[in-house]
Amino acid sequence: MIKMSAYKKSSLAGVAILSIALLGGCASTGDLNKAQSTAQQASDKADQANAAAAAAKTAADQAAQKADQANATAEQAKSTADAAKAEADKAMQEVDELAQKIDRMFKKTMQK
Repeated sequence: MIKMSAYKKSSLAGVAILSIALLGGCASTGDLNKAQSTAQQASDKADQANAAAAAAKTAADQAAQKADQANATAEQAKSTADAAKAEADKAMQEVDELAQKIDRMFKKTMQK
């Protein structure tokens, strides 16, 4: 079964009511054809609006997916940066310890 939007349903209902009213008032075939044409145009515009909304939803879904991927990449980059910082801090600590050791050795040799 094909889903119909509320706008399309109300358009078709309006045309049906208009058609009945025109028939009750001895409307001409031209009036009925004009009403039917107007209803068809409204229905076509509703279909176009639905297609545009579906395309916009698809684009929004794709944008959300790309944003999620970018966020995951950023998290990985942060994790890598944190690991690199930890390694650099460790290396700096080792350099400081080595410098202190050299200073102690130099002081010992100066005292002799």
